[in-house]
Amino acid sequence: EKHIGTGEGSGQRIINPQTYVELQEASYLEMDTVQIEGVDSTDRVTEGTVGDGATLIVHEKLMTSGTQTATTTFAVDLNGRDSSANITSRSVAKGESVQKFLSKIHGNACMGHSECDAIIMDGAVVQAIPEIQAGHVDASLIHEAAIGKIAGEQIMKLMTLGLTYEQAESEIVNGFLK
Repeated sequence: EKHIGTGEGSGQRIINPQTYVELQEASYLEMDTVQIEGVDSTDRVTEGTVGDGATLIVHEKLMTSGTQTATTTFAVDLNGRDSSANITSRSVAKGESVQKFLSKIHGNACMGHSECDAIIMDGAVVQAIPEIQAGHVDASLIHEAAIGKIAGEQIMKLMTLGLTYEQAESEIVNGFLK
């Protein structure tokens, strides 16, 4: 699934992709979603229902800058025995941009993992909101979130190798989103 915007218009660039997934017994789906700047506003929604022995894996990479806004919502119901989901978001927020990551995993006799790692820069705002709900004693649900700035020692190390501050910062951001 790919979304692209083109044109010479003067309006805002808005992309609101929606993905709905129903995984039946023993099925597998792996998704990679990438949005690197260039979009003024986005509301990204991925919802899924996962059946017996099925697996859903989602990797998101997101970067916002300027006054861009991005909301990502993952909502997964792990209804099947031995079903699983692994949701990972890696993002960079620059300028005055605003990001919100909502992750909802509800499960029964399953394994679910949600992770949000973000680098925050300048005057940006990043919010991670987890929701995990277990409905069975055999459910194992985990949410992790880390939001922080680029470590000064990382910048210094790259600068000692001859990079400028801006080049070092760019290399760290690019490596983080790979």
